[in-house]
Amino acid sequence: MLATITSMNHFAIWGSLLILMCSTSVFGGPEDIYKQRCAVCHDNPVDVKTPHRSAIGAMGKTRIQYSLTSGSMAIHTDGLTHDMIADIAAHLDTTDEQSIDPSQKCSDRPISPDVVVSHWGVDLQNTRNQSNSAIDSSNISELRLKYAFGIPNTGEVRSWPALSADTIFLPTTSGTLYAIDRDIGCIKWTYDSDKPLRTSAHLVNTEQGLQVAVGDFGARTHLIDATSGELIWLQQVGDSPLNMNTGAPVFYEDDWYIPVSAYEIAAAMNFRHECCKSHGIVKRLAGTTGEAVWSTPMTPPARPTKKNDAGTQMYGPSGAPVWTTPAIDTKRGVLYVGTGENTSRPSTYKSDSIVTLNLITGEVASFFQGYKDDAFNMACGSRNPQNCPEDAGPDFDFGASPILVTTDLGYDLVLAGQKSGDVWALDPDNDLELVWQNKLSNGSALGGVHWGMTVVENTLFVPIADPDGVPDAKPGVYAIDIDSGETIWEYRAERGCEVDWNELRRRGNSWPDCPWQYSFSAAASSTNDLVFAGSLNGKVHAFNAKDGRIVWTYDTKKEFETVNGIEAHGGAIDNPGVVIAGDQLIVLSGYGLFGQMPGNVMLVFEL
Repeated sequence: MLATITSMNHFAIWGSLLILMCSTSVFGGPEDIYKQRCAVCHDNPVDVKTPHRSAIGAMGKTRIQYSLTSGSMAIHTDGLTHDMIADIAAHLDTTDEQSIDPSQKCSDRPISPDVVVSHWGVDLQNTRNQSNSAIDSSNISELRLKYAFGIPNTGEVRSWPALSADTIFLPTTSGTLYAIDRDIGCIKWTYDSDKPLRTSAHLVNTEQGLQVAVGDFGARTHLIDATSGELIWLQQVGDSPLNMNTGAPVFYEDDWYIPVSAYEIAAAMNFRHECCKSHGIVKRLAGTTGEAVWSTPMTPPARPTKKNDAGTQMYGPSGAPVWTTPAIDTKRGVLYVGTGENTSRPSTYKSDSIVTLNLITGEVASFFQGYKDDAFNMACGSRNPQNCPEDAGPDFDFGASPILVTTDLGYDLVLAGQKSGDVWALDPDNDLELVWQNKLSNGSALGGVHWGMTVVENTLFVPIADPDGVPDAKPGVYAIDIDSGETIWEYRAERGCEVDWNELRRRGNSWPDCPWQYSFSAAASSTNDLVFAGSLNGKVHAFNAKDGRIVWTYDTKKEFETVNGIEAHGGAIDNPGVVIAGDQLIVLSGYGLFGQMPGNVMLVFEL
């Protein structure tokens, strides 16, 4: 029930989530309802790949209640009153609504208008490379932990922060956006949303002043005055109640480009749900007002198809959610996004694809489909498979954001990584025609390339997230020559310890001595000669970009004394990865989904 299955490309767990669709006639108190509707999954997270009850509790009441009322787990609160749901959220919440001491606030400290890290992709091309960083292979051993910032009321750290010269802008799933002083970690201001914030931040200095944008679980984009924390505008970008935001908003020439995803893949587990109607979208919003300039859906409108075995009307086509942050191609006047699978049949050509859109009109200019006929939702393999598409596909999304590069030979490529384990190089001048392909692994719904890649000069660096149980799994980090597509070096991840499976099942998603997950799911990032990649076992590594040697490692799986007085613990490193800014390195640790280790800490290192 409370799986909060809201990860960009973790959504599809190929039927391993055996959710109990339970009777609405048996209620009782909050614990009784939990046992009736939740315990079958959340007391058994290792086998079912869901958050353990302890990880759910660490997410905070706001996050839990939203998931139960409007989010992906609302299908499992059918028949419950609003008060019942509120009681369940309060019953499960273990954060005690942590609050930051007023002494940790410093509204009198200035906020610089100089943008250092603008957004998820770092640049418009999504290279995630910080070439102006002071950190390199000669001095990385001198990095020291400057301070730890405890993030209240969450166990899921999923948003890449944006940075000015003196401030960190950090969105959180508790619904709060923090403006944090980079030097001492005090809080300059906070902005509170009534829905959990989900995307990474984008910071931009406009004629109207310094502004920061972020998307939430309700498919809304918030634009906020970055100097004061005051809301400028709030815009709904979804076309369906089942839309949400995952990829970050991108600013270009006075307007915002917004990718829109969806969680109907989870709602499909309810056989009474008319599956499926929502789809991925890309929208362009006017920077000053937030009004839509254009809106481009990734599938045609859904129409009735057939009735499922329970007699519920089904719809299609649907799906092709846009998980990725757009890459902007200023030379050609287009943007590139990646899409996920269809959630019902018929399947469409823009699912599991890289799609080119005209910046001015929003029209689709070209596309490349990495996997055809991939129709999948989470009814597949569950106790209630009525909404599962016939001949269900493998769920091979493009979750990693596409990257636009110019090679040493002088031509441009669009680079894309897929959950199939494939890395593709596409020609932007010839309708995304395939230039080369490198299959690094067999991939899976939880494997292959998840959140993002990075580029250093003429080399692409690719994390692979293959979990245990995948045939010929190859988790690790790989370096690929951009011109040829050939692998230059590879680092194969190993667990390096022996898992006590009984201990894991007893303790759930806490922090075992030997974490059972150790692959590389988080997005990679880089400097001129270093590549940073975080692992699901809580360790962050810096690799020498030339030869793949590990030159620095830090284990975040421990308790931290925090600068803001919030109890904090590191866990799995997933999604946002490592932020590099000048002489600072920022590591976000904790991701309590899919049996992973929760956490709530931001670590700021400095030379």
